[in-house]
Amino acid sequence: MTHSSKTPRRGRRRSGSALVLVLIMTLSLAGLAISSIYLSSSAGLLTRYYDRERDYRYAAEQALALGKSRVNRDTLLGLPQDTAKLIINAGSLTDAGGTAIPRIKVNLYAAYTGDTVGRFGAFVTLLATAFDSGGTRHVRRLDLTGESFSRYGLFVNNFGALCFGTSELIRGRAHSNTAWNSCGGAPGPDYYDTVSAVTTVGGTAVYHVLPTRPGSPVIPYPTVAKLAALPGYATTGNLSITPVSASVASSSSGGVDMSGRFSAGNAVQGTRIRFKPVDVGNDGVIDEADGMMMVFDLASGIDTTSIRADLPRSGSTPITNIVMLNQCGLLATITGAPNPGLAVAHKEFFPVARFHEPWVLHRIRMYSTSPAPASFTWPTDSTTMVAGTAAAINKILSYGPGFSRCFPAGSPYLMPTERYVTAAGSCTVTTGAVTAYAWSSMGAGTGGCTANQQYGGMDTTFTATVTRCMITQSGATGTGVCTGNQVALGAWRTWPGVALPAISNTIIQAVEHNYLWPLFKPYNLASKGVVHSTGRLYVSDTLRGNITLYVLGNLIEIDDVQYDQNPTIVANLCRNFLGMIARDSVMIADNSMNRPRPDAGGTMRFLAQNINSEIHAVQMSILGTVGAESPGTGPVTATANLCNGVGTASSGGCINTIGGVIMQSLSAVYGGANTGFRTNRNVDPCQLTNRKPPFFPMTGRYLDNKYYEIDPVNVDTWTQVKNFYAKLRGRSAP
Repeated sequence: MTHSSKTPRRGRRRSGSALVLVLIMTLSLAGLAISSIYLSSSAGLLTRYYDRERDYRYAAEQALALGKSRVNRDTLLGLPQDTAKLIINAGSLTDAGGTAIPRIKVNLYAAYTGDTVGRFGAFVTLLATAFDSGGTRHVRRLDLTGESFSRYGLFVNNFGALCFGTSELIRGRAHSNTAWNSCGGAPGPDYYDTVSAVTTVGGTAVYHVLPTRPGSPVIPYPTVAKLAALPGYATTGNLSITPVSASVASSSSGGVDMSGRFSAGNAVQGTRIRFKPVDVGNDGVIDEADGMMMVFDLASGIDTTSIRADLPRSGSTPITNIVMLNQCGLLATITGAPNPGLAVAHKEFFPVARFHEPWVLHRIRMYSTSPAPASFTWPTDSTTMVAGTAAAINKILSYGPGFSRCFPAGSPYLMPTERYVTAAGSCTVTTGAVTAYAWSSMGAGTGGCTANQQYGGMDTTFTATVTRCMITQSGATGTGVCTGNQVALGAWRTWPGVALPAISNTIIQAVEHNYLWPLFKPYNLASKGVVHSTGRLYVSDTLRGNITLYVLGNLIEIDDVQYDQNPTIVANLCRNFLGMIARDSVMIADNSMNRPRPDAGGTMRFLAQNINSEIHAVQMSILGTVGAESPGTGPVTATANLCNGVGTASSGGCINTIGGVIMQSLSAVYGGANTGFRTNRNVDPCQLTNRKPPFFPMTGRYLDNKYYEIDPVNVDTWTQVKNFYAKLRGRSAP
């Protein structure tokens, strides 16, 4: 038997696999290391790139900051409006430590851009380019907005020794180029915005919003020379006025001084403008194009007492004063009267001089709804009134503001005493004793002048050339008869430009068309929004649009100056913006439409639309002040006239300003209890925007508006820079 055995198998040898694995791992780690190195290098490159980009950006911004400082401080910089100015040429900059920034250079350009209509703050566009040897790397643009004086609620170049006191409310930015003073006991005046002054801000006051800023820099005040372009702008649009101002012997009739002066002397003529919106297109919307003004000149021999509706402050003079008799009376709401076209409720005015005529009392008693007919219980018999009696005059003037009123010469409400006809119906008599009838058909010149068509004066009863006489005020009652001759009182000026299109007679009577002065396009295509007067001017009424009125003399506000809509309502933002600039002073007249006046018994009456003075505008005085005539005088009514219901009584109540007041010298509008006015200053929201009245003076300071980044390839050369500025102005490069 044989024995056999098997040898065990050996496994297959795998020599080198571990090495391969090691090599793979080594290569992987090496790749990771290389990737890490690459990524780290890329990150470093990116970091250095962004650092350089940041340096270029910071360099451009630093150049802009230097340019802004130059624009605000260098009065001789002389920026162009038709090209660009190189302010910094290949300039080097330093960091915070004072070390020069290597390789980076900057160019800085500047020029005026935008606002060719003068309604916006002037723009200065700064353009900064940062570059190196390889070319332009970064470009920044900064638009600076010029600050207008119209931004300020109250600006005083020379504050003087005066001060603001308790119950005076001052809203809007306030500044003084000297000191700012508040006075009186606590609480003092109320300030609702920043108050700054070059020296100190002192006194007791209530600061509602922001702290004061004493030690502020001077803001250079404008001069007459700085406004030299305004008259030319007005002339271009046929809106430059030379007012009448001759001084001649007073006209008289029957021994009565027809000028309206209270004492003997020469009569000094004057001119006033009346702002008046008219819906020319009859579309029910009052656009800016519908903004109009009218110009009225007193006749030779007639004094400005008539244009101001002045009455004495005391005494019994009003009983025989021709201004009171012809220009003051009762404004009643008439409803259901039998005159053609007057069926709806409307206002009619009846001057004192016509009240002794039976038809006047009959019309008021039958058709007046406000005041109510029951209030017409006269101090004489139940049918008529003996003219000229103190009791009768006192009754007419006793109904309060809005009812017992006075109007300036030339007002259409004065038709019953400024438009006379004969009993035969002739409407053109200017001499001889005549019977006074109202001209019917609302001044259209048709329909005759018969007594059964008589009515009071309305805003529609326009008379182009007005006359006046002393109407008989004694003896039997009946029709009014002139004592002596009628004399010319004044006339409205015709518009010297292109005639307006036809306006519907339902909007305004045809005879008035030629006397409307359009302030804006399209009816005045050449208008630049500036009205200019070569001398003293009187102003009142309602504005529609954006306008600057510049007067080389005094500007006298004989009554309220208001916008057609409340400017504080958001929907009306910048709908209207009026700048009124006087070379001398802007003053509220001390007359019967702004301050109380005595009736025939000596009782003080407000003979105005309201107790307070309402001014919607930015008012500026270049050499004088913005204030009120006779601020230290009364009189007052029996009821204390408290401004805002607090403080001490004034004579004229509040000056309610919505806008701004900018003046060379501060003047008082109040001289103690029962005198002058108290102030209530409010901000027009339009002042807080970049808008301003056309070509209104600038402060010379510039504020940041917008930043932009510009593609460097577009402004790499001087030619490209000029083209860039030209595009901003909307025209070709010079």
